[in-house]
Amino acid sequence: MSDIIIPISTSQEIETKKVNINKLFTDFWFRVPEYQRSYKWGSEEIDDLLDDLQHAQRTAKDKEYFLGSVVLQKYLRSSGSLTYTCYDVLDGQQRLTTLLITMAVLRDLASDAKLKIRAAEAIYQEENQYENQPERIRIEFLIRDEVGDFVEKFLKPDKGTEQPDLLEQRAELPNVSVSNMAKATLYLREWLGGLAPDELNRLAIFLFNKVIVIYVAAESLEDAFRLFTILNNRGLPLTNSDILKSMNVGAVKNDNKRRQYASLWEELEGEFGPDEFDRFLGHLRTIVVKEKARENLLKEFEKVYENCLLEKGEKTLQMVKTYRDHYASLIWFENESLDGDCRLRNLIAVMTADLSTDWIPPLLYFVERFGKDHAFNFLTRLESKFLADWILQQSPTSRISAMNAVLRTIEKATSAQEVIARNDVFSYDREQVRQAISGPIYGKSFGKYLMLRMEYLLMDRSQPFATFNRISVEHVLPQRPKDDSKWLKDFSPDQKELWTDRLANLVLLSRIKNSELGNREFADKKAKYFKSSVNLFPNVFKVMQFTDWTPAVLEARQTQLMEVLMDNFK
Repeated sequence: MSDIIIPISTSQEIETKKVNINKLFTDFWFRVPEYQRSYKWGSEEIDDLLDDLQHAQRTAKDKEYFLGSVVLQKYLRSSGSLTYTCYDVLDGQQRLTTLLITMAVLRDLASDAKLKIRAAEAIYQEENQYENQPERIRIEFLIRDEVGDFVEKFLKPDKGTEQPDLLEQRAELPNVSVSNMAKATLYLREWLGGLAPDELNRLAIFLFNKVIVIYVAAESLEDAFRLFTILNNRGLPLTNSDILKSMNVGAVKNDNKRRQYASLWEELEGEFGPDEFDRFLGHLRTIVVKEKARENLLKEFEKVYENCLLEKGEKTLQMVKTYRDHYASLIWFENESLDGDCRLRNLIAVMTADLSTDWIPPLLYFVERFGKDHAFNFLTRLESKFLADWILQQSPTSRISAMNAVLRTIEKATSAQEVIARNDVFSYDREQVRQAISGPIYGKSFGKYLMLRMEYLLMDRSQPFATFNRISVEHVLPQRPKDDSKWLKDFSPDQKELWTDRLANLVLLSRIKNSELGNREFADKKAKYFKSSVNLFPNVFKVMQFTDWTPAVLEARQTQLMEVLMDNFK
């Protein structure tokens, strides 16, 4: 007969108490829910914990050692005729899991029979019909089936941590929890196995009796989430995305779907990385609210739910999945099919390289509403507006407001063409833009992006941009030419001041700047400095065609490049 979970709904009390590890691993039964993140502790965290414990045991063995706090949701669990209290772990999983592994290692290393028995009881309780006692494991892991299998094979049975195939579990498996738990088990065996039997016994006595935690338990899941502010100073702090995961995956009622969504969320965290995933979730919040964020990501989503702009649970998780697919297609170029027109791909590559990301929510929302067929025409208008506002030194708040106005336009429009045709939403002063970019641009915040944009415009539309990891802006006419150089014969002081930092005299290089090479004469510079970037940046190739670099050349180039730039401000 499977266990029955009985939520406690008659009380909203919050329970808090100090307990030692002996009591924690006798009276408490835990679950790590599906929505929790993976087990992530490595040797560094474990070593810190064991070293601190050993130091405290040796120097202050009669004093309590505070391990931190754990945040729990309390509920009733029924198995057969027995009903008992159980706790879902919202914060403290890393420490509790490490302690569970430690119990298994102590059981297998101990020479003292009483320690072996106590450690074994801390892990697993056998069924006893005469005491109406069900079979149960101290911590049940719902985060992945493989984690439960690991516990059953390597932690639950006597001598489980000594099994030779434990070594195979260290590999970077698809399930990161299993890999990290295997590494932790082996590290704990090495560390604790290095102690003499008496030392091991004394450390275990200290662990069970003097190491304490403060547990804080709420009966309501929402109340338990709010207790995340009571975080221990040893554990890995929960991120906003961790808590959003808990809020939404925890709200899914169907067990199978909840596991699927928990798995999906974890995969997305791995795909994006923690910082980019938080930014992505922020983009989704912007798409929903269409206003500037005023508080952190979690509080902003709480307001979304309070104002009924989006439903917590499956609706949110489906939105995350849908927009992840758009993001992967547009920003990561996932599964792209190059059909001879790479303009959309190349424009996005340039924008992601050197622009802030406030333009991404409108692009994602446009594609969600109208598909990708008109995405390039839309993005050319969006990029022109975004760049113009930047060049004209609009405040960040004004620039964000302009993007939110585009979002609201997309929401109300009935077609892609209607959005693209909205001149009022994409308006800016073209003449002011022309004036701002016709003068010196080197050292301006938008200078490098403007040059990347030029490279994009000069590219053959059938060719995708190569990856550029290192980009530097180089002067063809050097900023500080040598006194006896030809540069100073070709350029008067006034001409040098006029042209040095303007668009016509600047190129992008796919390398770090070299001041020695950068100051050489034009012919030498082309041969030894510019050639490496020709295949990546078309503008360098154009510079390589000149035999001389004079004020007349620069004047003609400036006119040509300005025409290309301004023709493509839409």
